[in-house]
Amino acid sequence: MPGDAAPSSGSGLYLKAGILAALLLALYFLLIYLNIVSCGHLHPVVCDVYYSVISGGKPKLLIISGQDGIGDPDYFYEILKGPRFSASVRMRELSVTSLPELLQYQMVIVERARTMKIADHRMFLDYANRGGKIVWIADAGTMATPDESGRNYFLAYGERKAGGSPSYIGPWARKAGSKQVSLDYMLGVEYLANYCELASDCGAGSLVGFMNFSDTGKRQVYGLSQQLPFYGDFSIVRPNENAYQSGLAYLDYGTSLVAKPPQGHFWLQGQSTNFGKEFPMMVSSGYGSRVLYYSFPPEYLVSEKMPLDPKTGKRIAYWGIIEDMYYGMLYR
Repeated sequence: MPGDAAPSSGSGLYLKAGILAALLLALYFLLIYLNIVSCGHLHPVVCDVYYSVISGGKPKLLIISGQDGIGDPDYFYEILKGPRFSASVRMRELSVTSLPELLQYQMVIVERARTMKIADHRMFLDYANRGGKIVWIADAGTMATPDESGRNYFLAYGERKAGGSPSYIGPWARKAGSKQVSLDYMLGVEYLANYCELASDCGAGSLVGFMNFSDTGKRQVYGLSQQLPFYGDFSIVRPNENAYQSGLAYLDYGTSLVAKPPQGHFWLQGQSTNFGKEFPMMVSSGYGSRVLYYSFPPEYLVSEKMPLDPKTGKRIAYWGIIEDMYYGMLYR
């Protein structure tokens, strides 16, 4: 009968609207996953909904560490697990980590893992290419294992680009046969050396310089103060101009750092190297800025290794840097 058509037509319209809404929601979640838009772009509650769907609650973090290098992953774990963040975070040894395991986490933090195989580099590259977010700290991955320490495992500029220099790019640019493994592209920087390998006046509580931020409106450095006194060790890197990267912070050293390259750093040539007087400290890179590189361990800036403030007598702590890492990478 003619009167029976209206309810059927109305239910069909609702069904189409529901399908369209589901498709739009799936598309929006895909854009969040690829870090093209942030989950907090519309409203902070969207982040809670998003992580509830993909991880069953809060975003899952994994801290991966090895046996050597800069950083204190145990302390970093306690910070993130503690009441200030109450993060869903776990720890894992690099030697027993696999790509399928990494893919279970929304963000991976890599520190105190200086020695890595080419397969480890490739694993993290694959994770980032599949949409994973990475926080890479200091000198992680800058030393080869004994079986891959020969020069034939390292990439020269001339092998990457015709007419390039025969000198080596650095320990983040390696090769396995004819296959290039370019971690320096992912990180947006090339590793040179660690500061404490070059300077004699290095140690906990030693003032090195002052840290400045290029744009404190960006989510990873939101609201941070300029001219922050910086103490302790860090990795000296230079931007990879061929990578998609954006400098977020740099250290004003005050004068040019001229030093003899450390033994074994064959990518540095000459008896003396001028490393410059400004050093990248934070660099975002990758499609959607999914990778955030720190040349220093953020947890040091809120640790007992920081000096006391002579004005207040309290220990100096820069909590904003870790807060911007966590919320900037996962929520904003």
